[in-house]
Amino acid sequence: MQPTTRDIPNQAKLWRFSERTCCEVLLYTRPQPRINEEDSEIFGFCAFRPVITQANEMYSPFIWKRIALAVSLLLSILLFVRYITISDIRQRYPILRRPHESSVSGNISCFLLSANRKCTQILPGVTTWERPAHVSKVMALVFFGRRQTVSILDCYLKRNLVKNGGVLDGVIFVVRTKDAANLALLDKMVASEPAYERMQVDLKSKGYTSSYEFIQDDVMYIKMDDDIVYIEDTAIKAIASAKASRPDVYIMSANVVNQILFSWLHRNFGAVKPYLPELTERPADNESVPLTNWRTSVLPSWEGPADFQQETWSTERHPNHRWLPVRGRNASYPLNDTPIAKVDYTYGYSHKHWQVAAQEHYSLLENLEKDELWRYRFPTWDFQLKRMGIQFVAMMGKDINLAKPIPPDDEHHFTVEMPTRLGRHAAADGTGVVAHFSYGPQSGNPGVQSTDLLDRYRLFARENICRGDLLWTPRDDSNS
Repeated sequence: MQPTTRDIPNQAKLWRFSERTCCEVLLYTRPQPRINEEDSEIFGFCAFRPVITQANEMYSPFIWKRIALAVSLLLSILLFVRYITISDIRQRYPILRRPHESSVSGNISCFLLSANRKCTQILPGVTTWERPAHVSKVMALVFFGRRQTVSILDCYLKRNLVKNGGVLDGVIFVVRTKDAANLALLDKMVASEPAYERMQVDLKSKGYTSSYEFIQDDVMYIKMDDDIVYIEDTAIKAIASAKASRPDVYIMSANVVNQILFSWLHRNFGAVKPYLPELTERPADNESVPLTNWRTSVLPSWEGPADFQQETWSTERHPNHRWLPVRGRNASYPLNDTPIAKVDYTYGYSHKHWQVAAQEHYSLLENLEKDELWRYRFPTWDFQLKRMGIQFVAMMGKDINLAKPIPPDDEHHFTVEMPTRLGRHAAADGTGVVAHFSYGPQSGNPGVQSTDLLDRYRLFARENICRGDLLWTPRDDSNS
């Protein structure tokens, strides 16, 4: 009678010492689909070929399924480890990181690959931060005076505190205003955050001399203007790390949008897009309708005459106006006939023309929407003793104290005179982007304040940065 698969004992009987069991052990231990002739001769009692063939057909799929499952699990583990490792590299080196990359992957890799309890950060790019031994604290130093912009900055400052995943141990507001509405907002801000403190200074002294009287040697200060309206998550950590690792650099700036010398760089990097002011007068009833979307992709294309002169265009009948993207014109040289085309590398055109600031800010909003902040990035940039803006800079307290007495023009003193005297230059770390709203000559009306840009930055912050409502909005002034 021909043997069948029923004659083969089940798996529980495989290890019983019998002739048939030895045959089945051979079947299990060979990966080939069939037993060869040599095996059949060695195990002569396994001469029943039909049984051997049927047994292989019955058991082999079971083995191969297990092997396939094990291989797939191993590949999944390897891919996961590779993913979080790449994420860690991107977080450690922001220039390789995608703008606004989620911090989740960094936190996962931090949790799995590190036993360091300090590795609990939530901001992208800050999971690797360790305060240098020679730095006792990192403090923001904000020259306070304008509620319209500092109310936006407030959200970014809180987001960048150590307790929220940033590197700032606290914020010092240097009070440089007597305006009651501005001071009322400062009261609310200080009451809302224990890490906030105010510093009263003598406003009768010339320039900003009195603003540096309380500086401590071992503290690193992130000095910033109160009209910083955007801070990339990695920006503060980037300049703090760069300054700490480069004692040969006297003062380190962030990568600042609407900072005179950077405007020329950003134009040549392709970060600035073609925008021009909307020429159509908006109906009066539309002016009172609040803006609901900061994104530039919903804006219509600019329409106007080919010989439009943006420098002489008046904003008088265009309060809170928009700038629109110029599409489908001058494909080879899209920036021609737009304000940024006249910018050079020296202190000049962009400092005095608000139209440059408007074009740069709308371009930043476009790049934020498209996740293309990489267009702004560069490694360390040495200013070679040329004047550098100090709208957002990192300095050690001892270097500030070394510069005393500080003359009224603190910017020239910190970026030209002291670097020349000490042989330690002013430089910028280009891996973290921030936005400076306006210079004095760019302000007012006509000026960048005549656009809807502050409303757009306010919406962006509310949607992406703030944990609650802003402590001040334009409606607060209208209700008072």
